[in-house]
Amino acid sequence: MANTLYDLLEVSRTASGDSIAANYKRLQTAYSAPAAAGDESTLHRLIAIKEAYATLSDPLRRQRYDDGLAEREARSETPAAGSGGLKWLMLLAVLGVTGFATHKYSVNQEQAAAQERLRLQAEQAAAEARLAQIEAQRRREERLAAEREERQRRETESRERMEQEQALNYSRQVSRDLERAEDKARDQERQQLARDERQKAQAERQRQSEAERQLAREQAFLRQRAAEKNRYY
Repeated sequence: MANTLYDLLEVSRTASGDSIAANYKRLQTAYSAPAAAGDESTLHRLIAIKEAYATLSDPLRRQRYDDGLAEREARSETPAAGSGGLKWLMLLAVLGVTGFATHKYSVNQEQAAAQERLRLQAEQAAAEARLAQIEAQRRREERLAAEREERQRRETESRERMEQEQALNYSRQVSRDLERAEDKARDQERQQLARDERQKAQAERQRQSEAERQLAREQAFLRQRAAEKNRYY
C-alpha cells in the first residue's frame, strides 16, 4: 500500500517537479479509463493521485507536506490499512484530508500575501512611474533652461555686435563730420583769403587810379599855369 503521496505518484521524495508531472500524466492516463468504466477502487485512487499531484506540484504545499511527513515518521505513526477503495480513502484521510483546513488557511494566507505583493508592486510601480515623471520633468526643465541660456547668450552676443557696429558707425560718422567741418573751414578760409586778396587788389587799383587821376590833375594844372604864364609874357 502507498504510505506517502510520493508512493502514490511512484516517485522518490527527491524527485524533481518535471518527474512528478511526468509520472502524474502517466498514472492519470493509466487510471482514467478504468475509473470512467465504474471501477470504484481505481476512481478513489485517481482522486488520491490528483490530490497528491496538487500538493507535490506546489513548492510551498510540498514543503509543508514534507515537514508534516517527517514529523509523523519521527513519531513512528503509520496509517491504518484497509481493503479496496477504503484503503485509498483512509490514505487520503491520513495524508490529505487532515491538511485541508490547513491548506485552506494557507491558501487564504497565500492569497492575502499575493494581494499584498500586488499592492506593494502597484505602489512600487506607481512610485517608479512618479519618479520617472519627476526625472522626465527635471530633464525637460534642464533642457528648457539650457535652451533659455543659449537663447539669452545669442541675444546678448547679437546685441553686443549691434552696439559695436553702432558705435563704429557713430565713430565713422563723427570722423566724416569732422573731416567735412575741417574741409568746410579750409574752404571758408581759402574763400576769405581770396576775398581779402580781391579786396586788396581792388583797393590797390583804386589807389593807383586815384593817384593817376591826381597826377593828371596836377599835370593839367601845371600846363594851365604854364599857358597862362606864356600869355602874360
